[in-house]
Amino acid sequence: MKLIYIDDSGNTGKKLDDALQPLFLLGGFIIDEDVWKKVDKALTNVKSKYNIENLEIHSIEVMNGKKGTPYKEWNYDKKLKFFEDVLQIVKNFDLKVIYFSVKKSNFKKYFQSKYGEEFEQQFNISPYLLAFSYILQISDSYLVSQNSNGMLILDEQDEWKKPANKTFNILTTLAEEPEIHVEKLLDRSFFVDSSESNMIQLADIISYTTKRYLEIEIKDIDKDKRDERTKLFDIYKENIYKPSFDYGSHPILKWLEDNIGNQAKDKPIG
Repeated sequence: MKLIYIDDSGNTGKKLDDALQPLFLLGGFIIDEDVWKKVDKALTNVKSKYNIENLEIHSIEVMNGKKGTPYKEWNYDKKLKFFEDVLQIVKNFDLKVIYFSVKKSNFKKYFQSKYGEEFEQQFNISPYLLAFSYILQISDSYLVSQNSNGMLILDEQDEWKKPANKTFNILTTLAEEPEIHVEKLLDRSFFVDSSESNMIQLADIISYTTKRYLEIEIKDIDKDKRDERTKLFDIYKENIYKPSFDYGSHPILKWLEDNIGNQAKDKPIG
């Protein structure tokens, strides 16, 4: 049995014009149940090393030095070393990393061109739901390659929990559409409180550092920051699972539009 832990980074809901958050990403890792306890202990040990064993890790709070937390007293080098120590766990236990990113400006242009300027008012697809649907496809592709069942576990999301599980439940029953049918993921996706899960906190760091690396191409970032982001990403880049299918031509996007997105299919939006 494989467990798949996923968290998001850059979530601004349907707000697609935030210059500070141009990218949304869902990402995390796949772990075999046999090494779960060892990985959990390894992360607990890192947290103890930095005297934060009783804190929930939020990457953005670490990097920004949130007031009222120990991170406020950490210098920049200590923050980077902390991220390095955590990400080395991915390498040490050969965890498979998966992610899907959405460039928000492209998302907006695509759906506006098809459904009109005001598509958000009648449209149920967000960057979160789009990325979630691709994560299902990526996860299932990996599980099929390993001939293993798996369970998807995500950070609690009140707004998108219901549509995400609705999408999941439909895709697990579409045996007549094998290209998008989810075969190896069990039951439903599970949403848990990240404060109670070291594994979701590890997924948080993976998604955060992956998003920051991908932003190098779309934001004006100085060389030192580019080097720092690349250095963290390089720790686990060889662990990233790359499915054989092409994201751009995958039928999941059209299926989402036809079955989840447009709630006024017979009426042009805008």
